Amino acid sequence: MSNTVTTNDISEKPVKVEKWETDALKNALDDACKKYFKETLNFTEDYKLMDGRLYISFIACLFSGFALIYDWLNPFPKSRSILIICVITYFILMSILTIYMKFIEEGKFYAGKLVDKTGVDPISCCTISSRLKKYDDKYNLTLEYNDGTDKTTNSVQTISKSVGNYFDENGVLCYDRVTNDLKKIYDQARLNTRKVK
Repeated sequence: MSNTVTTNDISEKPVKVEKWETDALKNALDDACKKYFKETLNFTEDYKLMDGRLYISFIACLFSGFALIYDWLNPFPKSRSILIICVITYFILMSILTIYMKFIEEGKFYAGKLVDKTGVDPISCCTISSRLKKYDDKYNLTLEYNDGTDKTTNSVQTISKSVGNYFDENGVLCYDRVTNDLKKIYDQARLNTRKVK
């Protein structure tokens, strides 16, 4: 395989990251997955999962803002009980946010829908999650696919490869290598969904 990066758009700059920084590697690979599903497979991103995180954070910010304004209008001795209630509520909401991100999002970074333009086929759904542990080179990608005919039947495909398969010596992302693996697990997930029927 060549070490050059080929992309669909010539004007697009190749993604280059520090190859020893785990978070940067994971984010670059996650972004490449999103790009593949949005641009190549024409999935439309579904933001419901991420919106839950935003709603919890927004409510927590409202409590903080209310406490700040109330304390400004009624200086400390008078605002003591309101401040206590708002601070406790804020920490409870941050705990709920942590639980939400750990157990509901579970590392999912993309949820998308493929809508048939003719309206004949049902809406296909795809959710992608990834994991890359610190000081580890194994990038674990999980794709969950549902073709829309049966909401309870999902096909789950997983791939685990070294990040060295996707980046060259200079830390430049080899987009074609990522898309080849994504195409394989996406096609396998679609095939497995058809076999279940």
